[in-house]
Amino acid sequence: MRDFVLPYSFRRFYGLLCLSLLGVTILSAGVNAQAPPRPKALDPARELNTRGIEFQSAGKLKEAADCYRRAIQINPAAAGYHNNLALALKDLGELTAAESEARVALKLRPKRADYFFNLGIILQRQKRLAEAGAAFRQALEIDSADTDCHFRLAQVLLAASGESQSLDPALQEIKLAIMLKPDRPEYSELLGDIYLKEKKFDEAFIQYKAVVIAKGFTAATIPGELKAKIDFIKAALQSTN
Repeated sequence: MRDFVLPYSFRRFYGLLCLSLLGVTILSAGVNAQAPPRPKALDPARELNTRGIEFQSAGKLKEAADCYRRAIQINPAAAGYHNNLALALKDLGELTAAESEARVALKLRPKRADYFFNLGIILQRQKRLAEAGAAFRQALEIDSADTDCHFRLAQVLLAASGESQSLDPALQEIKLAIMLKPDRPEYSELLGDIYLKEKKFDEAFIQYKAVVIAKGFTAATIPGELKAKIDFIKAALQSTN
């Protein structure tokens, strides 16, 4: 039997088709090889901000502040850079400049509770207690679950209270903080301070004792200020017996 042979014209067409498809494949591979995906260009302001955070974490505050300033020069509308610079300046003790940067951050992002909190701390450092209290309250309006903000507001209210003023607002704030985070010894100590000012010595002593236990202090390692408060209460209680 004679073998079946494809017509010459069909074989020629089939060969040309294969060559054409092979050429497309080679061309496609060549294009892909010559044009790899380009990496995204680095944002210089963001890189400077990241470097500033690293410096700040390492305690190199001047270097951090310099990075934040350079980032702001590139992108002055980035509220986070102003906020970070405010925090670095606060820790450097440059409180006026820190306040200015904190207010710029808030102007750019007025709904940030943490920015109000940071401004409050700067004002508290400056002993501007009424303004600090207002900043902490604004932060709490945005984020009422911020325990540190309740704590700071209680500090301010206690410091601003006179002999005849009620300490109930400060007491309310610190009790809210303790309710949200009951394991913070600094909260217990502040509650003790409020009770001490109210001359509620038994209640104050309970709070100070809780601090000693939580911190693992011994009679020899209790910090001087806390020890002085405990000794004062002991003397006061002995005098009433």
